[in-house]
Parts: sequence; structure tokens; C-alpha cells
Amino acid sequence: MEKKVFGKDNSLALKGIAIIMLMFHHCFRKASIFKGYSVSFFPLGQNATVEMALAFKICVSIFAFITGYGLMISLKKLNEKYEWTKKEIFNWEVTRLIKTLSGFWIIAIIAYIACQFLDGRTQVIFFKNGIVYGIIQMIINFFGLSNLFGTAEICSTWWYMSIAVMFIIVIPVFAKLFKKYNYLSILGVVVILPRILGWEYVNSSFISFLFPVLIGMICAEKNLLVKIANFKVINKNNVANKILKFILETALIIILAIIFINLPKEKFWEIRYGIIPFCLICYLYEFFIDLPVLKQVLKFLGKHAMNIFLIHTFLQAYYLKDFIYSFKNFALISIVLLLISLAISIALELIKKLIRYDKIIEKLILKLTNK
Repeated sequence: MEKKVFGKDNSLALKGIAIIMLMFHHCFRKASIFKGYSVSFFPLGQNATVEMALAFKICVSIFAFITGYGLMISLKKLNEKYEWTKKEIFNWEVTRLIKTLSGFWIIAIIAYIACQFLDGRTQVIFFKNGIVYGIIQMIINFFGLSNLFGTAEICSTWWYMSIAVMFIIVIPVFAKLFKKYNYLSILGVVVILPRILGWEYVNSSFISFLFPVLIGMICAEKNLLVKIANFKVINKNNVANKILKFILETALIIILAIIFINLPKEKFWEIRYGIIPFCLICYLYEFFIDLPVLKQVLKFLGKHAMNIFLIHTFLQAYYLKDFIYSFKNFALISIVLLLISLAISIALELIKKLIRYDKIIEKLILKLTNK
């Protein structure tokens, strides 16, 4: 069956896969994280598990790709020729930023209160250099910009919020550039310019994950995912075509996984976190994320992906670490972390409905955009 469109359901399913990868990555990316705990790595072994967990850093690129794809679709709906008034683009930016940050704000407020109550973490993190400086740092953190300004963060993995904000700000600029210049020339500049300016790869930097965002934008503009999925190696027999493509693309993914593990990220981050993730996304889209039962499970996880991302570190690293790692089996540890984070997310969404949180956010957007 031919693919029709890469839509919201597909994006949610991809987010579901990415959040599973994220759980595994944060639990086992280095041996020091689980040092002192009795963990069974059968049948993979510890070294292979750590290597796989490190490779699952690719989940950040999947989130970045979806961001670029979704925001480009949103811009096209605003004006297909990318000809906006200043007011239109201001309203778009404000709307996108508040919708992105609104999910973060409620969890941040709960985290500030809960962490202070549990172990005084909020005070230690923000106010060790005085009240005024502490308030400033907390405000910066509240708007997701701590990583950008190098200020204190109550949660180490919330660095992604800074680059998410930056992506929203710059995407209209790149959309204009794509319209005016050749796509490959813009990608070339993005690759070459950091080398000229001496910018280096950083695990949590905007530059390091800009490439997959741009690829996502190009896919949205050119409908590349659908075109690649529908490409035929064998024209006259659809079943034979799918089988052959599955074999070839599976072999390609295995080769790319080996390249990903061995390629120095400090020199080739666009390949590791741009091109290889794109190939993986194409593979998942064509063969996996539309499978009936799997799709529903992944979509459900995808709907809660942001909450799970924001919540899980408090459980895995700060407050429930002994409990999480008490399950001993490496796969079970990741599953337990995912399920507890999901349960908290479901409860949080119920609370948001009770307090009409989304309605409050909608009113804020309307007020700021003068609609």
C-alpha cells in the first residue's frame, strides 16, 4: 500500500519511538550511572548495552526533525509562498513559543515546589548566590533558556528546551533562505560555517542539532518521506518490491549503526545527527510506525513524550534511582522508568483538564497576538 502523507499520527508515533530510546539512553549511556547496582545485561552484555544506549542519543535528532517538519507545515499553512507581514510572523512566533513552553511551565512550577519540599534542591540550585540572582536564574529557567545563557538548571536534561526555543525563532529565517536559495547551498553553509568560525560540537548546543531540523523542513516542503517510501525498486510486483526494499534498507540501517558508533561526533556531527537519523526515520516510516497495534501504542507514548521527557530525570537520577535500578534487568529498568513517567504524565494531563489549563493558555495567546 502506498503512503499518502506523513501526518500528525506519524509524528506522534516517531516521538513514541524517540522517547523509548531516551529512557534507555539516560539509564545506560555510561557505566558510572548504574555503578553499585546489580544489573543483568543478558543477552547483550554490559559493553554492548552501553554502546547501544550511547547510540540512542539519536533520539534528539528525531525530535529535532519532527520539530522542523511540523513547524514548516505550520508556516506553509500561514502562507504557502512564505510571504508574511511582520505582524503575521510575530503572531506565529508567539503562538508557537507559548504552545511549546506551556507544557514545560506547569511541570517546572511543580518541580520547583516538589524539589524544595523533598530535599531543598530548588534553593540549592538557584539561590546559593543570593535572592536576586536566584530569582533571575529561576526566571531564565522558567522560559527554558538556562542552557542558552549558561545559568542554573533544576534538571540537567532540560537543556533541550533552549534549543527548542531557538528552533522556533530561526525556522522562519531558514524558510525564507530556502525559498531564495538552493537547499543544498544552505545546508552547505550550515556545515562549513561552524568550521570556519571554529565552533565545535557540544552535546547540548543549538548548532549541533540544527541540521536535522533543516532536513525536517526540506522533507515537509518536498514531501520526501512519502516519495522515498513509495519509490519502487521493482515496478510490477508490489510485494516483491517491499520485501527487497526491506532487506536492502535493513542492511543499510545496520551499516549506518556501525558508522554512527565509530564516526567521531566532534568532526562529523551532521552525518551522525542529521543524515543517519534521516535514514532511520525513512526506514521506520516505511515499515514500522503504521503497523496497526504498534502505531496506537507509539502514538499514545508520543502524546505524552514531552511530559515524560521533562519528568523522567527526577525519577531516574534524583529521587527514585534505587527503586528504578532495583528491577535489575536492563530492559525492565527502562520499561519501569517509562511506565512510571507515563503514569505521572497521565495524572498531570487530568489535572490540566480540571484546572482548564489549556483554556488559560489559549486566552494568553489571544491576548498577546491581539486576536
